Amino acid sequence: MTTAPQRRGRPKDWSKKTAILNAARELFLQQGIDVTTEDIAAAAGVAKATIYAYFGDKGTLLEAVIHRESDLTISDEQFKQSLAMPFEDALKFYGMGYVSFIHRREILGWDKLIASAALKFPEIPERFFKAGPGRGQEMLISLIKQAVLRKEVKVCEPVMAADDLTGLWLGFTNIEVTLGVKPELTDDEIENRVDHGIAVFMSFYRYSDRYL
Repeated sequence: MTTAPQRRGRPKDWSKKTAILNAARELFLQQGIDVTTEDIAAAAGVAKATIYAYFGDKGTLLEAVIHRESDLTISDEQFKQSLAMPFEDALKFYGMGYVSFIHRREILGWDKLIASAALKFPEIPERFFKAGPGRGQEMLISLIKQAVLRKEVKVCEPVMAADDLTGLWLGFTNIEVTLGVKPELTDDEIENRVDHGIAVFMSFYRYSDRYL
């Protein structure tokens, strides 16, 4: 009779990982990419070696912070659940998270962080995009592809369709909120914006027998 091999080393303390991510998020936004791992470790209440044990390097830590921010739009588990929904319900579910996240004034801080980081680490923008916006883009494209197969929307170019919908959700309002010209949107304003964007999007992309 064989027994499963035991894992070596101490089990990871996930509360430490959370503390590191929380501290890194705050300090990256405050100080930019030049914040040291020593500062992050001190703010998180962990040893510097603990950061490297979880994340390897500062770029990977930044990527993990961004991925967690992306989860505020829609987590991997929530995305799996949305695939079983009717298309417009899935868009509403996705859109509420996306619009709530993207219309925060704090987004400007992330833009500044990535722009400054790119001067020292040219690979950072691509890593940022894949961990955050690119991940969300792929999810929305997947929803649209599935809707085409289900005949919920007409045959289209999914990447362009995703651009069209996110453009409707963003508009000039996103710039105004980010720059502080307008206050952040209320929950009702977010829902109205999401619903309006879906209605306009579906008025063009909805499946019809006349496209056969």
